[in-house]
Formats: sequence, C-alpha cells, structure tokens
Amino acid sequence: MTSRRLPSWAGLGILVSLVTAGSTVGSTARAEGLETEWSGKIQTDLRFRVEDKSIGSVYDKASLPAGVERNQNLLNLKFKATYGQFRGVADVELYLNGYQAAPKSFADLSQFDKTQPYSIEAQSLYIEAKDLFTKGLDLRIGNQVVAWGVGDQFNPTNNLNADDLRDPLLFGRQLGNFMVKADYWLTDDLSFSGVLVPIFRPALLPRSAALGVGAVDRLPFTSTAARNRVEAESGFGAYYGVPTVVSTVTPNLPEPRAENMQFAYRIAGTLAEQDVAISYYNGRTDFPQPVRNHTRQTTAPVCNPENSRDCTQGMLQTDVTLEYPRMHVYGLNVAGEINPFKWIKDTIRGMGYRLEAALVVPRAQGITLTNDALMLGGLPQAAGEYDYAGNGQPGSGTRPNVVEQTPFMKWTLGLDYAFGDKVYTNVMWVHGLADEYGAGDWMHEGWAVRQSGVSTNKSDTLGKCIFPKRDGTQCATEILHPRLGDYLVLGADYKITDAVLARLFTIWDLAGYTFESYDKSTKQREQGHYGLFTKEGFSAVIFPELDYNAGNGLELAVGALFLLGRDYTKFGDPAAGGSQFWTRARYSF
Repeated sequence: MTSRRLPSWAGLGILVSLVTAGSTVGSTARAEGLETEWSGKIQTDLRFRVEDKSIGSVYDKASLPAGVERNQNLLNLKFKATYGQFRGVADVELYLNGYQAAPKSFADLSQFDKTQPYSIEAQSLYIEAKDLFTKGLDLRIGNQVVAWGVGDQFNPTNNLNADDLRDPLLFGRQLGNFMVKADYWLTDDLSFSGVLVPIFRPALLPRSAALGVGAVDRLPFTSTAARNRVEAESGFGAYYGVPTVVSTVTPNLPEPRAENMQFAYRIAGTLAEQDVAISYYNGRTDFPQPVRNHTRQTTAPVCNPENSRDCTQGMLQTDVTLEYPRMHVYGLNVAGEINPFKWIKDTIRGMGYRLEAALVVPRAQGITLTNDALMLGGLPQAAGEYDYAGNGQPGSGTRPNVVEQTPFMKWTLGLDYAFGDKVYTNVMWVHGLADEYGAGDWMHEGWAVRQSGVSTNKSDTLGKCIFPKRDGTQCATEILHPRLGDYLVLGADYKITDAVLARLFTIWDLAGYTFESYDKSTKQREQGHYGLFTKEGFSAVIFPELDYNAGNGLELAVGALFLLGRDYTKFGDPAAGGSQFWTRARYSF
C-alpha cells in the first residue's frame, strides 16, 4: 500500500497512542464487557549484497553495488478489541530505513526523512461482527488479508491481495487491502464466503526490479515472427550506432469504477477428514503487462567515459505503458494428512499434503507500437504505427499479443513429514511462480524471452534480415524459458537444541532454457535445450538459516540467500537482486 509521509514525531506518536489507548481501554473495559489484547515486536535487519549486479551498456547501465543492501528497523504493533459479537483489529508497522539514495541537496542534510526515511503501513485495520442479523453470518469490513490458499508460501489461488515482493526473504507475503468479506457457516465445517474489493492494488516490486527495465532484448510478444522482426531491426540499429533503450515506464491502474471492482467466492468444508475448498475470482493480475511502446530517436552521441572513441550516434528511446489484464481464476484447495506407512507400524507418523491449483482464464492483451520519424543506417521509417505486416505500409497487419486468451494452470503440490521431534522436511512441486503469467509450459507451447539478439554481422543483417522480407528469420537469436516454469522446492528444519534451529530451503528451476537460431545447413530455425545440470541451464536458490531463541521473546538469526545461474536465468537475473548475507534480531512482546 502507499504510505503517507508524516513528520517523524507524528508517526511515532500514532503508534504510542495506539498502545496507550489499548492498555487504558483494556483496564476499564473488563468491567464493561470489553476485552482487549495487544502484542508486537521490534526487529532489526542488516543485509549485505555479495557482488555488483548490473544490466545494460555504458549508455543505459543500471546497477546494484556490492555492500549494504538493507538496514531496516521495524516496530510492529497488533491490537484487538472484542465487545460481544464485535471485534476491531489493527496491525500496524513502522519502518525506519537507512537511506538508500544520497541526499540531493544540502538542505536534505537537515531533514530526518531524507537521511533516514520511514514509512507507516497498516497490514490489517478492520472491524468484524459474528452472527450478524442471523446465526452463522460473519461480516468483516476494512483493510485485511484474505488468504484462501493452502500451499506453503506459493499460492496461485490467493489473488484478492497484491503480492509484496520488496523483501526476497518473505516468500508469499501479501499486502492488506480494503475489502468487504462475508462468511456464512452452513454447518460447523461447511462455509460459503464472498469478498468484494472496491480498489485494485498492484504488486509491490523489489528495488532490484528496476534493473529488469533495461533488458530491452526480452521482448514480450507471444508471436515468434513479430519478435524476430523486431530483434533484427534492433540489431541493425545497434550496428549503425543507434541502440534501443527504455526511457520511461508508466503503469496505468484501473480507474475506481464499479466495473473494475474485484470479487471472489469460496465454498470450504471437510470431506473424509480432509479440508477441501473451491473458489472463483474475477479481477486482474497484479503484475503489469505492456500495452503500448512509443519510440523516438535522439541524435546526440553518448560516449563511454573510459573510451572517448566508443560513442553511439544517438539512441532509440522507448516509452512503455503498462496495464493489468483482466482474468478469471477457478481454484481448488485440498489439504490433510495421509499415512501410507501405517500398515508397517501404527506408531509411524502421517504425512501432511497440500494441493492448491488454479485455472486461469485471461483476457487477451495486445500491444500497440508507434514511433516518430526514424533514420537508421540511411533507411527512413515514417512516423506512425509500426508496420506489423512488413509490407511497407505503417499500421498494416495485426498487432501482436503479449497475453493470449488461452487458459492456463498454476499449482502447488506439497508434502511434509517430521522425523521424530528434531527434523521436519518439506517438498513441493510449484508450477508457475507469482510473476509468471500466460499460457506456455510442457502442456502448451508458449515462451518468455530471456535474451535475444542477432547472430550476423552488419552487412549480413542488412542483406538477410532487413531486405527483402524484413522478417529476421535468418539472424535473430533467442534464449527462451516457458512462460510458466516448473520448480522443485526442498526445505528442512533441524532442531539442534531446544533453542537452536538450522534451516535449509532451496528452489530448483527444472524447465531449463531453450536456444533458438537459424541453421544454415537446414535453412530453417532450430532449437537446442540447456538442461538443469548444464552451466547454461542451471538456476537455483539456496537459502540457509540459523536461528537462536534466547528466550523471553528474543530471537537472533543469521543466514544467506544465494541466487545462482547465468544472467538470463530466473534466479541469476540481475533484477532478482543477487546473493546476500543477512542478520536479524527480533524481540516479541
């Protein structure tokens, strides 16, 4: 959510007042039937990036330096007040950060919020009523998180709340949003729920996501032909000293109208001692997709500061507009316990399982390409809409899609098992991560471009890819990944002592990467595959952690987050933020 900036004393004053009010009301309310409860935590995080991460060339380079990645302090307060059938809940967080950007003026050095910015976020702030109007009807109104999914951190059916990806250590965190939620309990274990979300909120992205904007070679078009043409033309422009860069990115949020409201329904109950729920969601994906690109040309040279002879002849600056496509999601959640080993011995523990599956029916989204008058290598291109058909007529042909109207599935299938009291294990098959959208997997072909370019030299690019067909078939190269990947998630906790816990969490990209280029011997485009166990196809997350519970609410932790793989891979991508070491101290009360 967007935090409102207040004077430093005001922000702290709100939280102190909340605690004081809670304590005061609680002491007087007991006599009047009002029950109050409050808790909280103080937490400090310090993280270090292991190595520099960057993307782009000298003229559009974006980078994250090695060193301190995060210096954050958190005060979290939770307050609950119950009076009969009514309850109010507040969950408020105050963040105090070491500044991430240098002060821009001398006057900034005298302002606290410029050198140590802070924010106040309300994850929960709602009121609810039990058995309202009739027995079994519960109503909750206000800022809240509605989590219907049973998957562990990976939840394709949780679409009512936007994803919060600012902290890579908090997998699966979601943002609170204003909602109206009603639950009707038909029996003690069978309920019907409905939720209305008046205002759409987008996902919050990590700071490192800005590096992804510079990856202009990751074309979003679903059409291979459209991608090959643009890849060839971009390569041709770069050869003649006019590279393509992204100048601006503008997200367009849905207007707060009735037709843009999100809503969802769910029926949940118990069947054969297993928890089962089916759901339906009507709304939008919270990750944006491009709908418009406009290109303009500059002629001022940009030179390498370390080599004055290495200069461009200008740039093709692209202004990108993003929107959030509509979708319907049909969900299934099943969770419970099975015991396949009971026949061996009755004392053997059961195994927990979770299945969370979502059938997503997206609305197709096309993209409009326009440009000012351009001049590349002495070849003019008229202003107007792009010549999609390649016949020399601006605006001819069909606009390419970035999302096809093809249904696709996401799911999480997980098993967990405890070996005695010291070892807990968890394994999951995750099909499609939160930021992956659109049809394309081992069941239905569809690709996300991870890297592209041209394999030809300047003269061949002009002769084979620009003239006569201008289709790029003979020179475009691509490294591809399915739009929906498959990931193996493995986790284990080992309780060394009652106070010390060791944890290891890993994610493995199983899909690998596909390389496509033109084969001169067969005179057609061919594909090759980089598997998981090759240096070109390997991509994984390794997340070790050591926790110490000192007692009386104090916890200390140290760990690392290793993001491995080539720059074009899912986890080796510079936009993922790179590997980090971290420490954390937390006091709960």
